[in-house]
Amino acid sequence: MHSSGRFKWSFWGLVVLILLALSGCSRKGNVNENVATSPTPNPKISNTSQASESPTIEVAVKGTVHIENLGERRIFVYLPAGYETDSGRYPVVYMHDGQNVFNTNTSSLGKEWRVEEIIDQLVADGTMEKVIVIGVASSDGSERGKEYVPFPEVSIPTDGTSADEFTQYFINTVIPYVDGAYRTIPDRDHRMIMGSSFGAIQALWMGYKHPEVFSSIGVLSPTTIVGNGLLFRTLVSVSGKPVMKIWIDMGVAEGMPIDPLLDILQSKGFVLGKDLFFQMDPLGTHDEKSWNRRVHSPLLMFAGKEPGQPTKLEISDYLNLFSPDAANIRLNPVITMDNGMDYTVFEGVEYQVLNPEVGQVDKTGRVSFLKPESLNVNVIFEGVTVEHQVNYEYYVKVLKYYLKSMVTEEQGDGILIHLKSSAEKLKTTTKYFTQLLESAENMGIYKIKEVQEDSILIVFNKK
Repeated sequence: MHSSGRFKWSFWGLVVLILLALSGCSRKGNVNENVATSPTPNPKISNTSQASESPTIEVAVKGTVHIENLGERRIFVYLPAGYETDSGRYPVVYMHDGQNVFNTNTSSLGKEWRVEEIIDQLVADGTMEKVIVIGVASSDGSERGKEYVPFPEVSIPTDGTSADEFTQYFINTVIPYVDGAYRTIPDRDHRMIMGSSFGAIQALWMGYKHPEVFSSIGVLSPTTIVGNGLLFRTLVSVSGKPVMKIWIDMGVAEGMPIDPLLDILQSKGFVLGKDLFFQMDPLGTHDEKSWNRRVHSPLLMFAGKEPGQPTKLEISDYLNLFSPDAANIRLNPVITMDNGMDYTVFEGVEYQVLNPEVGQVDKTGRVSFLKPESLNVNVIFEGVTVEHQVNYEYYVKVLKYYLKSMVTEEQGDGILIHLKSSAEKLKTTTKYFTQLLESAENMGIYKIKEVQEDSILIVFNKK
């Protein structure tokens, strides 16, 4: 289903980590976590509605948002439509980086999730119950990383040093205040914690370690490369399986490993499509607009109408290139359920290659080319069939782009990669570099023509 959870980093994974560490501060003083995104064209998507921005939402009755100060920290409070006139109690969604959740005027980067508008629409559509949302603002500058990344690392002084203190503040101060000030349903079954990027790491860790407080976790674009893999190693060491639901997603262009996290959670007993939901977003980048486009799904997971059956099947494909164990091109079938929730499916999907002389697709959706031509595949899920084409030339362009990160030279009809200088440039080892290039050869885009002690000569397949 997924590659095994071996926690090594690829050379471009390290590049992303460096870019994250070097990113500047925003105009409001919060850390700007821009992640390197792929300059290549967006992958082709079959039968998709994800390419468009979220529509302008017009509903008759809307909730309200206001800001309060809890000590020195701001909290942003969304109260659902009718809260002021009824006497009901409501579930609560807690969100990190609260300044970015509702309003561009308070946002660190001038972008927002538009969570209040999305909830208003879902409630109006009858697919979600009313909830209160509490957006807890992050601290400024480097303090954000210290609070949100719960894995102190000597080599990364901006991470994790006050994460435990922040977690206790959240549980012992923020939640009791909210339960006292508003008509919440004050139990774990009616609380969700959610965040993106560093905030997603904090949400996952806080929720996972405190199932007595939260029943659901929303993990959007988690910065899995923090702490040099400590997220994965630490999660492996935690015993037991909390009773909760977890949503995880990632954008194709974000350049961070996600398979190991899914593998670890499944090894602990979480079941995809039941209490663990994942979406690979073919158009996703590391920003609020992408999280705006996906946030309806974790909200529906927590407080939505129970899904009945899928209504749409969308197919895309993407390159996974983070380690020798996970060098592949993968198909990405995303279903939309009748309650509006959409997520990637793994089990129960059938792949029928229409031109098998060109390539193959295994049962996990991994693609390998036998000829330098595009591959046509029927993807079948619960009686719905969608034909999808995997564009060969697109992946030639992608791999050639990655080669630009290395020290190379043209040699005849091939490209000579200098291993030692490339490894030094990209902060990895020549052995790991060699293993990754050899593994990527299995995709059928190029052939390794010659391997020397300090170089590899590869030749891209010709039509």
